[in-house]
Amino acid sequence: MSLSKEASIYEDIIERYIDSLLRGNGRELDSFLTQVESTQIVVGTNATTRCYMLASNGQAMPRVEDLALRIANFMVDYAIPRTEIEKAKELDREDNSTIHISALVRKSRKLFTQLKKTGEGGEMLLYLLIQSVLRLPQVISKMSLKTSGQLHYQGADAIHMGYDSETQKLQLYWGESKLYQSLDQAITSCFTSLAPYMIGQGGIDDPRERDMQLLMTNLDLANPDLEKALLNYLDPNHPSFNSLEYRGACLIGFDSGNYCSVPFEKTQEIVMEEVTQLLTSWLGKINTGINKHQHLNKFTLEVFLIPFPSVQDFRDKFLEAIS
Repeated sequence: MSLSKEASIYEDIIERYIDSLLRGNGRELDSFLTQVESTQIVVGTNATTRCYMLASNGQAMPRVEDLALRIANFMVDYAIPRTEIEKAKELDREDNSTIHISALVRKSRKLFTQLKKTGEGGEMLLYLLIQSVLRLPQVISKMSLKTSGQLHYQGADAIHMGYDSETQKLQLYWGESKLYQSLDQAITSCFTSLAPYMIGQGGIDDPRERDMQLLMTNLDLANPDLEKALLNYLDPNHPSFNSLEYRGACLIGFDSGNYCSVPFEKTQEIVMEEVTQLLTSWLGKINTGINKHQHLNKFTLEVFLIPFPSVQDFRDKFLEAIS
């Protein structure tokens, strides 16, 4: 079979199956996050920014604890490989039980660290945003690769995948989640971490090398045909590798004093108006953060910007939710 014919067959498989990896309906966070304005392009870059604020309850208080609990409910989908989940579902159907899925809940819970400064809540939120908003599936369950629940996985915070039928390119999204009290610190840390995954030159010292090797040996697709097709794109020795495009997806979270600190202090509409007035300044900071890194402005970046009442409070509530 010629390479061109083989590639055409693989493209057909990718187009047909990649969407089947998505979980949920894309509305998983609608009750907990409210988009501040329509999607905006960061001038002078290829970055698209979506700014969200926490939704408020009937007492005008931001739903921090509810958001943390909502995210925690997806820990099995996030932390356990698809093949393992499908096997548990199959055994439960045979036994007319939920015992095997319940075991995966316990297993996934043990994979999360209990460190107070953990970033895993932010990483899970980024996972849900990429999947529900961008509709791009996760393709490696990095939590299952951890050697200890008290350690953080070393490498990109997320790896998701898409396919562009027009350019016939496979798009690999490297994800970074940064939650800091300071917006400036969050932006600096985010793009400093992300840049090497975008602009690495390949070869033995490529910062992506470890993640790429893990990706090739731990693809979480539960579909042998799709795995075969995608492995060619990930193999530097295969012609399809030349059609692999690197992209970035970021979550930048930071403290904001705009939310209510006591019930009925101000309406959600007032908070929305205040945040909207600050957005232009925030976008300017993102522009500066991207352009500190040579050539990063040429890459497609999806940036989720979320002001929190307190990122530490969010971390604490997330730890409670997964305990």
